[in-house]
Amino acid sequence: MRKTTVLFVCPDNALLGPLAEAYLNAQGAGLVRAFSAGLKPRSELHPSVAKLLSSRALSAEGLEPKSLDIFLMPHAPKPDRMIYLADMEKPELPDDWQKSVREHAWAVAGKPPFPASFAASVEYFRRIRQAIDDAVAPAMAAIPAA
Repeated sequence: MRKTTVLFVCPDNALLGPLAEAYLNAQGAGLVRAFSAGLKPRSELHPSVAKLLSSRALSAEGLEPKSLDIFLMPHAPKPDRMIYLADMEKPELPDDWQKSVREHAWAVAGKPPFPASFAASVEYFRRIRQAIDDAVAPAMAAIPAA
């Protein structure tokens, strides 16, 4: 069975995208592989990422802000689904992506700039987890028990 590839997109790929990437990879039971990217990535992750992920026994190891441009390269994994995590302008995508990549807008955060507080980060992570859990639940229910 082929894994579904999901690309989470946010403005800077410092907070929202990495949280969604790590959580979906953990919850996807090997059925999905998640990546994240930003339109204008920051140089480092938001300070809340490691703390929020560790609160769910997840690691931030290997996560870093990445540009969407990386995924537009010829040998990069092309997503099956692209999920926008903020109220943002959609980037111009190659023709083959426009025909084959399903786009979704979850908008767990409003328009940038986002509040930088830890409390705001906690709420964004809650919204991300809820959206992922809602999306993954039907597929998980269809997997027979071992």
